[in-house]
Amino acid sequence: MKQYSIWSNYRYTYEPLWKKKKKIIFYTIAEAVLYVLVPIVGMAITSMIIGSLERGISIQKLVFGVLTAFAGYGILNMVKGYLEACNDGQYIEARTELFIMDQIEKDLTVSMEQYEDTEIHKLKEKSDQCLWANFVGLEGFFRHNTELVKSVLGLLVYALIVGSMNWKILLMLVGMSAVSAAAAYAVTRYYQKIKDPLAEQHMTMHYVNREVDDVQGGKDIRIFGLENWIIQKFDTAIRRCRQLYFRWDMRTYGSNILDTILDAARDMICYLYLILQLSQGMRLSEFVFYLGLIAGFSNWIGMISKSVVSVRQDSDMLNDLRAYLAIEEEIPPGEMADCAAWTDIEIVFEHVSYQYCGAGEETLHDVSFRLAPGEKLALVGVNGAGKTTIVKLMSGLYLPTSGTVYVNGVSTRELDRKSYFAKQAAIFQEPFQTSYNIAENIALSESYDRERMWEVLAQAGLDQKVRSLAGQLDTYLGKDIAPDGIALSGGEMQKLLLARALYRDAVLVMLDEPTAALDALAETEIYEKYQTLLRGKSVLFISHRLASTRFCDRIILLSEGCVREQGTHEELMRRQGAYYEMFQVQCKYYNDSMQNTAKELSRNNLLI
Repeated sequence: MKQYSIWSNYRYTYEPLWKKKKKIIFYTIAEAVLYVLVPIVGMAITSMIIGSLERGISIQKLVFGVLTAFAGYGILNMVKGYLEACNDGQYIEARTELFIMDQIEKDLTVSMEQYEDTEIHKLKEKSDQCLWANFVGLEGFFRHNTELVKSVLGLLVYALIVGSMNWKILLMLVGMSAVSAAAAYAVTRYYQKIKDPLAEQHMTMHYVNREVDDVQGGKDIRIFGLENWIIQKFDTAIRRCRQLYFRWDMRTYGSNILDTILDAARDMICYLYLILQLSQGMRLSEFVFYLGLIAGFSNWIGMISKSVVSVRQDSDMLNDLRAYLAIEEEIPPGEMADCAAWTDIEIVFEHVSYQYCGAGEETLHDVSFRLAPGEKLALVGVNGAGKTTIVKLMSGLYLPTSGTVYVNGVSTRELDRKSYFAKQAAIFQEPFQTSYNIAENIALSESYDRERMWEVLAQAGLDQKVRSLAGQLDTYLGKDIAPDGIALSGGEMQKLLLARALYRDAVLVMLDEPTAALDALAETEIYEKYQTLLRGKSVLFISHRLASTRFCDRIILLSEGCVREQGTHEELMRRQGAYYEMFQVQCKYYNDSMQNTAKELSRNNLLI
């Protein structure tokens, strides 16, 4: 992972502020000045009162002077509080407006291969910790740098005043502070050792939270009684986090003990010196003023030490964020083949092999075949044969480990992915559905052609269902956003996905086990619509049910990552090879299912 210097992180964070949010920088400087000025004014007022008493000033003048001084002191405090409140909100505003969209864009554009990489996921988790918290990471960098500016400015002002009293005292204060800062830096370096293990545990906790919040998974959790098991998983991750944090806290505690000892030694030496000066003629008002300065000096040193540690830690977290944002796609942008003008698609796999990151062996090995323009190609095989991997390679989501996938004669390594994706539609076993309205789920956009929408719904056989709804196209799916949202049945959802593919007018359609959850009759109805409505498009169809592939022009049987047989259904049946054997086995169960369904419908007087 690339490491960025802290100065590079300053430029990364404050350059956008200077361009778009200058007010935050000016407010920060003004807050720092008042933060230093207010306590000095308070000490000066106390010293003034004692000095006035020493000089025997009249009570009337003393009261007037005290009231005037405190009025000015109160105004300064009010302005200081206003600036602190403004800055507190502006830090959140800067984080959300200037930086969060960069991460969201990266989440949506990082390649699937990278997205599925465990190390990338861990980096994503660490970047989340940097970006989505109020007091650490990116926003912490703003806050802790404000504290650092305050403490450095305060230290300089106090140092000038204390140095005018005795430079040796100043030198002693600086030396002790350096020792304290070194101990705090060691604590920061230890955090670097534990942040990866912490990220792994946070990934586990976030995963458990997602599963618990999943409505579909909630049924299985309750039926199988998984509550205690899930709680145990979460508790284990919490305990491991707690152990790591405890080790870090103990080092922080040791650093704080050292600070306390140094503070006590520093204060004792300074107080003894001031008492000695008092005995040698120093005025009481000066003694009180310098006593306050010495105590304040110690506070500034402590603030600097803590701020430097926090800024260093925030900067390290920014490294994680920037490393995630800097992930480059396998295909660099620019000078890629544009697919916008393509009206049909031919795909050729030429000796393609693919091995997943961290896998011991290839998922696909030396696969070669052709999907002709307008052809319907079925891909069959047992689980783990590599069918879904072929879909990802064909779509351009993955790039081959070796060999080449050609689309209209152009390697997917040289295609402009966005323009190629625009030519595709995919329907998977687990449908992608948003909690917005039906029209937006089909168009996958807020803007759409309503007339065209009704046309594709009619083609898919879902228009009557939608017209029967109170909100029709504006009816929401699911209840995450709208309490009156509806849930579609499995067959209805497949029709909606078909309508989505038709609305997109894709020239390449990939169907990966779309009807696996449907009964035999519903499956047959969907297949008939696919065959009719997708005519003229290049279609890749994946199914476990071999009977459903008969409408395809050609069938490829995958076995252990290799093409074992290919041809039409009739050709493969005549060969009586692996496809024939699988078909005979499945045909028995498939026919049984059809017969049982027919009997059930007949008993309920539903079969015509």
